[in-house]
Amino acid sequence: MLGGHELHFTLRTINIMSTYQNALVISGGASGIGAASVQQALGRNWLVACCDVVPVEKAPEFLLTDQALYIQGDVRSAEAMAQFARQAMQFFSDCNGGVVPQLGVVACAGISRRGDPEQVKLMQDINVGGTVNLLNAFAKNLEQQGLFVGLSSIVAAEGIAVKGDEEYKLTKMEARRIATEQAALLHVRGFAVAPGAIDTPMTRHEAIFAMLLLGAAQVFGHPDHAHHAEITRLAGVPQGATPADILCGLLGPALTEADDFGRVRASMTKDPSLASLGKAYMLYTNLKGEDGQIRPRTGLIVRAVDVLTELDVVIGPEVVAGRMLDQLATGQVPEGGLLRAYSRNGQDRIRELLRSFAG
Repeated sequence: MLGGHELHFTLRTINIMSTYQNALVISGGASGIGAASVQQALGRNWLVACCDVVPVEKAPEFLLTDQALYIQGDVRSAEAMAQFARQAMQFFSDCNGGVVPQLGVVACAGISRRGDPEQVKLMQDINVGGTVNLLNAFAKNLEQQGLFVGLSSIVAAEGIAVKGDEEYKLTKMEARRIATEQAALLHVRGFAVAPGAIDTPMTRHEAIFAMLLLGAAQVFGHPDHAHHAEITRLAGVPQGATPADILCGLLGPALTEADDFGRVRASMTKDPSLASLGKAYMLYTNLKGEDGQIRPRTGLIVRAVDVLTELDVVIGPEVVAGRMLDQLATGQVPEGGLLRAYSRNGQDRIRELLRSFAG
């Protein structure tokens, strides 16, 4: 009441709906799991900010859209990641009417190296140092909302590593620690994603696929195993066949009928169970190139990936990306701070195979 007159105020609620509800920040987004994550995020109508060492002119086309920001940057540089963070946050705000969407910051840049000390140091700087630098760069923004993600691995999550991969395993254990314990010290919620055996351009150069194929013949090839019927069907041999016959069937004649397969064939004849095949098989798997470097036999790796994908032991990067984005969309940390992504159907058969030959 004022001066005998009643004043009525009408309150209008203005709902300003932002266009984008989620935003993905990711390092190593130009290939592998990172690229799959970017593509799926864009398909879900998320904003994306990505950095990678690939020059802009060579970056995949899907990174160069109005919905995505691509920055060439090296995760080993704390200064570069700080600059990336400033650009990413400005991009999100500009694209979304001044509102920053729910953030998911993923340290996906990583490599696998063994042997050469300089290469092992490079791996440590990228896998560990790069994760720390990305976390520190976005920590203040993540204090308010969002999640940080470190890329671990099945070898770290399950405590299993093939001989020679000890340094790689340690970097992936550290990535998990950074994403959970170190993030918490910065008041950031975070978790680690542990992919299983993933078919990417990087892993196509790894002998692990050949060893997993041998493990599949040894383990699933046992007549009493639950997957015996499935693996004999894939090998084109009758049920009850020996692991040696199964492995030959899985490899196919192009590999098993070649002259340089003779030593492996002789060992298989002596031991149809394949229990003692390891040394001969590894010598066959790895070839020394003209440059003196040891690399796995390409035809063997291609065949192994095809078979192991059918068995749901090897999965594509899109499976990992989908699981991770689903988790980020909830805004919650998974139980134990770890998201396992080992298979499409959830049977996680790879665990059994890894234990059959892990050193």
